[in-house]
Amino acid sequence: MAENDSLSLPKLIERLKQIKAKDIMTADVITVNKDDSLSDVAELMIKNRISGFPVLEDDKIIGIITANDLFLVMDMIKTGEVLKDNGADYYRPKVSFAMSTEIITVNPEGTLDDIIGLMKYRNIHTLPVTINNKLIGVIGRRDIFKSFYCTIRDLIL
Repeated sequence: MAENDSLSLPKLIERLKQIKAKDIMTADVITVNKDDSLSDVAELMIKNRISGFPVLEDDKIIGIITANDLFLVMDMIKTGEVLKDNGADYYRPKVSFAMSTEIITVNPEGTLDDIIGLMKYRNIHTLPVTINNKLIGVIGRRDIFKSFYCTIRDLIL
């Protein structure tokens, strides 16, 4: 590593700690319902180029549904595993069948530095931003990539 590269690392960490969740989140969040079909969710993902949605019930987050969840269900459908769990409607499982219910959120003041670690070590693709359990935004991996690499570019130039 060149001497100049090592000198910029503290600056990078400092900048990552200055960028807050509220600065990079998408405030206009598309959400889904636990009773929506996964095929409808897949269409929403394709149409909006989004890889995950918060699942709301009574304005509270009860789960997250991501493209990874859809891939798992596709495999279950083609192997017949869904049939065992979902009865006659096995070709059209609902969001509740596949959503993750272990919900990790961040508050608007969470730093980009913390969010990068959280998304990496917890393998999170869609991170809801909440205040008092109320959804105010969402951060996806693309948001992180954009913010991180723009920060590096700004520090180098």
